[in-house]
Amino acid sequence: MHKQLFVLLLLASLGCAPSAGGPPLITTKGTVTWNGAPLEEGRILFRETAGDKRAYSALIEKGNFTIETTAGNMRVEITASRLIPGKFDTSNITPEPMGEMYIPEKYNSLSELTHDVAKGAPDPAFALTE
Repeated sequence: MHKQLFVLLLLASLGCAPSAGGPPLITTKGTVTWNGAPLEEGRILFRETAGDKRAYSALIEKGNFTIETTAGNMRVEITASRLIPGKFDTSNITPEPMGEMYIPEKYNSLSELTHDVAKGAPDPAFALTE
């Protein structure tokens, strides 16, 4: 799971979007719930299912996200982490709180979630459960 987080952070830092002069981008706004409540914070990734399979990433805050992507069918991955109460990494001089990725793989590395991005398409609502 640490590898997934690294890949997501790497993609986010690279921008994961076409350069100037590339295909036009479409803004998609949507929601994510976890067990019926808005997902407080996380990341969402849209990956093209055809062509060069570009990836686009955005923050999820209080269950809402806004992402810019090219048009077309996208595979959707959702991740979130939280601190584990009372658990610390003591490999360094100063103990650091430890976290865990708590969204199941069926919504990220093994995701079958999809969304068709198009101008005027309905806003996606992803309702995740354990």
